[in-house]
Amino acid sequence: MKKNLDRSSLVPKVGLVCSHGGHLTEIQLLQTKLTGVETFLITYKSVRTVPGDRTYLVSNIGTKPWKLVVAFFRISLAIAREKPEALISTGAEIALPAFLIGRALGVKLIFIESLARTTRPSVTGFLLYPVSDLFLVQWPRLLHRYGDRAECVGAVA
Repeated sequence: MKKNLDRSSLVPKVGLVCSHGGHLTEIQLLQTKLTGVETFLITYKSVRTVPGDRTYLVSNIGTKPWKLVVAFFRISLAIAREKPEALISTGAEIALPAFLIGRALGVKLIFIESLARTTRPSVTGFLLYPVSDLFLVQWPRLLHRYGDRAECVGAVA
């Protein structure tokens, strides 16, 4: 007797997490290269983000602790609903709660330092390097600023 297989259960699911602006542009370009992968997006509400059933929008955290708490809750719900195998982020601070939640749930964490970071690490990259399963930089000059686990892959988008 043949079992009916739900094809969606065979396709890996990846959450893409980023702030708006250049981080969003990089993630959107990367998303077009992720063939055979089911993706969803967690990002900030802005004029550049289009709401959809696979897009989770949160208010910009900035430096407000209460906004971080609200974002943590909303991102938790998104990750619990989607159940991804991995989270990929190009930054910025929105990646902090997402990666903490992902780590607690055993989700693979991939951080890609922004293409704009040519010589100095970002604060987000510095904070997430220790918890990332895979840490990628796009410029060779950044390798010496991180530890041995960082890999240079060139431009990802």
